[in-house]
Amino acid sequence: MKRYLMHALMLTAFWMFIVGSISFPSIVQGLALAVPISYVFRNLFPGTFDVSNLKEAPYLFKYFGVFLKALVISNLEVAYRILSPSTEVKPKIMDYKLSLDHPTAVAILADSITLTPGTLVLDYVEDESELVVHCLNGESTEETRKDIRSWEDILMKVFN
Repeated sequence: MKRYLMHALMLTAFWMFIVGSISFPSIVQGLALAVPISYVFRNLFPGTFDVSNLKEAPYLFKYFGVFLKALVISNLEVAYRILSPSTEVKPKIMDYKLSLDHPTAVAILADSITLTPGTLVLDYVEDESELVVHCLNGESTEETRKDIRSWEDILMKVFN
């Protein structure tokens, strides 16, 4: 029951963030959406809510900031490649060996790579704990590896 209420409160806070208003109507709207959603999905995540899990929250904010920075930079790079006819595209497929073993962390990392323009996760080889990544700019695979490694390091602190 505590977990259900905590999810409803977090969804309500997220709703107010999206709406951009902390007013009585937005709180009521948020609760009207959050309570049924939390009730429907109450059994999706087994276990109880533990306040000690909040110690990883700063790392999640750090991850979001680092990811957002990489997202903006890669958007600009891809836009430049598209708008500049003289720029040659040299795609490359690379293998990336993971240090993560938590399935949720691997999924978040793979989604982050795919959401970043110019990169796409093609496959996850579970036996070898490896991601197969397509890079639009094959010349910058080391830079891509460095970005992925920085994301992975933060996720390792969250999913220790």
